[in-house]
Amino acid sequence: MTLNTYALGLLALALTAPVMAEDSYSTADLGGKLTRFGAIVAGNAAGTIPAYEGGFKAPAGLVPGDGTWPNPFADEKPRLRITAANADQYKDQLAAGQYQLLKSNPDTYYLEVYPTHRTAAFPETFLAATQRNAGRAACKTENDGLSITEACRGGLPFPLPKDGREVMWNYILNYQGVNGWDWNHSAYVVNQGHPTLTNTNRSTGEKPFYQLDVPGRDPKIAQRIWSRIVAPARTAGQASGYWDYLDPVENSRYAWSYSTGQRRVRKAPEFNYDTPNSAFGGVAFYDEIFLFSGKMDRFDWKLVGKKEMFIPYSNYTLKWGCDMDKKLLPKHINPDCERWELHRVWVVEATRKDGMRHAQKKRRYYIDEDTFGAAVYDAWDDSGALYRTGSQYNIEAYGIPNNPQQDSYSLYDFTRDQYGMFGNGPTRYRAEPVSEREANPQTIAGGQTR
Repeated sequence: MTLNTYALGLLALALTAPVMAEDSYSTADLGGKLTRFGAIVAGNAAGTIPAYEGGFKAPAGLVPGDGTWPNPFADEKPRLRITAANADQYKDQLAAGQYQLLKSNPDTYYLEVYPTHRTAAFPETFLAATQRNAGRAACKTENDGLSITEACRGGLPFPLPKDGREVMWNYILNYQGVNGWDWNHSAYVVNQGHPTLTNTNRSTGEKPFYQLDVPGRDPKIAQRIWSRIVAPARTAGQASGYWDYLDPVENSRYAWSYSTGQRRVRKAPEFNYDTPNSAFGGVAFYDEIFLFSGKMDRFDWKLVGKKEMFIPYSNYTLKWGCDMDKKLLPKHINPDCERWELHRVWVVEATRKDGMRHAQKKRRYYIDEDTFGAAVYDAWDDSGALYRTGSQYNIEAYGIPNNPQQDSYSLYDFTRDQYGMFGNGPTRYRAEPVSEREANPQTIAGGQTR
């Protein structure tokens, strides 16, 4: 397909692309018209989204490195470049934040759109549990969608989501491997055109939701993340973490922090909602970690439907092919480091409830149908002005294990003209789950060097 043909196909689609309803699908379609995890198997009519054929299969000789994965699409060329000049033609397939970044930076920012690859691959245990959840009445939300039952554990909770909160639970619990995983994580913030290192840390994250029957582990834990700061020197030795539960109404987030000055672990109830996250230079709220994190009680969540959108995908170059000096430009990420593809996404809109406090009035999420990650996110303030936009950068971690990885994301704050990029180091999957002793905050704090 030539560049012009591809662009014309996208343009025609952009002018006519409606939000697609999902009501016509049922449990019987899983493994047929739908993948076993609920995505539409067929490609689109324009040929710009291919059919799903089981996900990425690494050719012989393409072998992961030490916590890194070589780019399997390194030789591909962009099929389309979206700039400020032609953004209006594709506006229906661009998030509001993407559109504003293009229009605000006409000389330096653009989206390089590459051929779409449906790379998501999952193990049989996950797929079987996902199909089980679709036909199992015991797997459901409770407390007006704020909680999820333990019966859902082991698979995607809602391969046929019926409302916005079910889609968001899929996003919160999107599959990234069975056992605990850890990575070296660097967070940078651009402030007035100058990259500033906020911290480099060793982070560990896991989803006990997929780790069944681990001795001593509370089966009610959905996920937990903790980190140890190693740089810069002024904060080295500090540690923090949070545990989220399947029923946050009964068990609210357990958040803690360790200060080298006080040499004690303290509960940190402020690690919630719209409290600015100082580790990210104030560019992110705590409920914007990985674009959404925490309890959904301050918003009403509406499932708008499904549509075709440009989202970040297969960003091997951004993670490992561009160092910080190259990828962080004064006003935005270097567009030569990013890769964008056209995918079908779930569209979820969150509107702040009457009487609830939050700095943002409305949010919108575009969530990939294959991975339930690779999201794009926009937020607006009380005046209706665009407040923030964010992108989550995925890869397929092929080999053993073979699963999507979604540990990097960016956030742009239009009110402060700043942005942050988080999660840039090597990722190492663990063969065994983290022991409960190792995950104890006192143990984590005791392992610090200061």
